[in-house]
Amino acid sequence: MKTAKQRWYRKWDLDISKEDVKKAIDSSLDPKEYTQIRFDGPYAPKDNDDLKGKTLVFEGEGHVFSFRVTDLNTLFFAEDGGEEKECYVQVRTLDKELYFLNFLVPGAETARQISLIADTVTGYSTVCDAHIGTENSNRDVGREFIFGRLKGSFKDGTPHCFTNDLIGKAVIWDYGDGGPCIKHIYNSNLYYTYMMDSPNGAWVASNPADYIKVKDNIYIFSFIEERQPGLQMLLLIYMDKLHDLGSCFGVGKGLRSACVGAVGKEADPYAVF
Repeated sequence: MKTAKQRWYRKWDLDISKEDVKKAIDSSLDPKEYTQIRFDGPYAPKDNDDLKGKTLVFEGEGHVFSFRVTDLNTLFFAEDGGEEKECYVQVRTLDKELYFLNFLVPGAETARQISLIADTVTGYSTVCDAHIGTENSNRDVGREFIFGRLKGSFKDGTPHCFTNDLIGKAVIWDYGDGGPCIKHIYNSNLYYTYMMDSPNGAWVASNPADYIKVKDNIYIFSFIEERQPGLQMLLLIYMDKLHDLGSCFGVGKGLRSACVGAVGKEADPYAVF
């Protein structure tokens, strides 16, 4: 499993007890609740059933994960030869080639989210294995990235890997429906900075981030809201289309494991929003 280099942990006093984390999760275990988020707006692709009836087998870094999709929102997940677990899944795509599968795995101590970014053309794929609770915080999301390939015959391609390609760029992302536009500044290989307007005024913060190259102009971008409630946003960014899709995972008032999507426009990384 791969993680980026060590970062200096910095946290405002927003942590809660492990018991309160579990209460928040237990209060919102219905997919109709935890998949609802305002960032799943008009620019987010809808749940997709292209993979219905198919099984994707991911092999990478000593792991074998099986994803058997039986209908629009049902998946059976098995790992490393274990028994299958039935999961509520959201499958999203922008191009019918790269698919984003997102679901919670039942039976975790708090909550565990698996996201598969699968390239059905080259087979090269990434699994993000995320969970609520870290050594520093009960509510922060911790995650690991596992690089590998789907089992089967595919065209030639390049394995996914960490990258610095986005460093020095900035994009203003619009989720639609009158929500806030959020400016992402990709200013470090270990962090990013974002700014937005809110009812309380302007907001600027820097948080831990990781960047993974999928193929030319397409990237996985993941960040943890370390200076806020510890949520993870995991995004598949098409820089040529300036469109993204992904998921939000963590505990706010309740559990969230919800898909999102936005359109963007390139911006000056040095200008005030």
